[in-house]
Amino acid sequence: MEYSYYPGCSLTGSAKRLDMATRKILLTLGYTIKEIPEWNCCGAVEYGNKEELIRLSRENLKKAEAVSKTIIAPCPACYRNLKESNRDGDFNIYNPLDMFNVADINKLEIKKDLKKMVFTPYYGCVLLRPKETAIKNRNIIEEIITNFGGEIDGEKIRDRCCGGNLFFSNKEMTEKCVNLIASRSKGIFVVYCPLCHMALNTFSNRKVVYITNIILYMLGERKNI
Repeated sequence: MEYSYYPGCSLTGSAKRLDMATRKILLTLGYTIKEIPEWNCCGAVEYGNKEELIRLSRENLKKAEAVSKTIIAPCPACYRNLKESNRDGDFNIYNPLDMFNVADINKLEIKKDLKKMVFTPYYGCVLLRPKETAIKNRNIIEEIITNFGGEIDGEKIRDRCCGGNLFFSNKEMTEKCVNLIASRSKGIFVVYCPLCHMALNTFSNRKVVYITNIILYMLGERKNI
């Protein structure tokens, strides 16, 4: 089965490494993906007009039909906008976190574990709510980490807003949000949102990595997390 792949603007720019890692892991897990031809920006969080966001994402749904009506969208904002625009339910839309699971990863050649490492899984605002657009497994990052020997911290702040959407308009608020999150957690931040990565990496003074970094590290594709 072939899946339509929608990278979105962030993964072709500042989060290019996330795009490359996500594609590599999906292929390693056996998924066949093809980028949606001539895809357009979904508007992410920039537009104040919800209907305009829906219109932009519906354009991407139309373009995806040339590949597959089953779509994988890594960016949480793009993923949410595509799901909300799928009003007729004609498309199946997933975040890569929906495709990752411990059972499949266990079938791969694991070369390194996560023992003696402490992590704070951080999902941010979008991936876990609202339930209509949330990822299927709300604990997938924790499951991957603990299955391979890592320790978990920061359970109470995993879905707190990091203020990333205010990064360019009110950095003081973003810093305040990040400081709160950092004060109630420890270890390496593990994220899957480019906006969360930017905010936490800028203001937390802690290491911030994508879950894809951890998976590639365990597969021996990276020397360090």
